[in-house]
Amino acid sequence: MSKIARAARVASRQRIETITADKTIATAETGETYLIDYNSAADLTITLPAKQDGAYFKFIFATKTTNGAAHVVITSAEDTDGDFEGSIFEQVTGGSDAPSAVQLCGNHHKLTLNDQIDIGSYVECYCDGTRWFFTGHISVNAVGKAVFSS
Repeated sequence: MSKIARAARVASRQRIETITADKTIATAETGETYLIDYNSAADLTITLPAKQDGAYFKFIFATKTTNGAAHVVITSAEDTDGDFEGSIFEQVTGGSDAPSAVQLCGNHHKLTLNDQIDIGSYVECYCDGTRWFFTGHISVNAVGKAVFSS
């Protein structure tokens, strides 16, 4: 394989990091995919960097959160209401007849993902330089597991 082809192949691979404890994301880490490997009786806080046009992050649950106190909290460096917009689709699974739901965000700066979130569930966030826009699909045992707040 030529040096040029080798460089193109390496550059095309996604950067993946596993999160097992609180994480403050640096500006230079934009574009990374994070695997959340966490199921402890405390909040795991992920702080997004300062808003910048084109920043993007994806968070995928690599472990099912079965501990009732296992919460993943995503917040922004600015910590200001209005930083977050978007919606998260919650698909109720596990044989329940409960309806699924979409959790909407408006004028908030924190997203809390509560316990009982299945492996493979994901949340993505994109920035236009003024706000973070969230989208995602989480598999849960009941609606209300994705909570946007101030």
